[in-house]
Amino acid sequence: MEEGEEEEDLAQGELKRIDHLVFVTLKYTRTVDVIRTILEKFIDALDRKIEDYFNYLFEKNEITRIPPVALVKMKQMEQVHPDDPKVKDLVDFYVMLKNTFHADYRPREEYRKNVTMVTKDKEVNITMLKEYAEYVKDFVSYVDGLKK
Repeated sequence: MEEGEEEEDLAQGELKRIDHLVFVTLKYTRTVDVIRTILEKFIDALDRKIEDYFNYLFEKNEITRIPPVALVKMKQMEQVHPDDPKVKDLVDFYVMLKNTFHADYRPREEYRKNVTMVTKDKEVNITMLKEYAEYVKDFVSYVDGLKK
């Protein structure tokens, strides 16, 4: 297995863990800790896919160096694809995930059907996590398509 394929498998592995967390774990464990873990997995999946994409660009000599910080890679994605609105959406979504994950938070309705992680700027509930899971899958597929 080549290194690029290994990175792809890592991103796909994160997607499988996300599905399990969202559709199984949250069903039985309705806590803000699980919501935070899912947000972290979203970030990990996107980090792994972007790392894979930048390795691809580097191998094709389209970039001269790979930024060491994930957020810088995301920002550079906008420079590599300046006219692509989907890339802009990906970067905005990623920044929102990072900000939400690192924000101070409090639980609301923990251990209940409508468990919600409340931050100063955002509230994250189970319905939103399901939507975010679809966004992450779409973005991972889209980044795969950029390599073609």
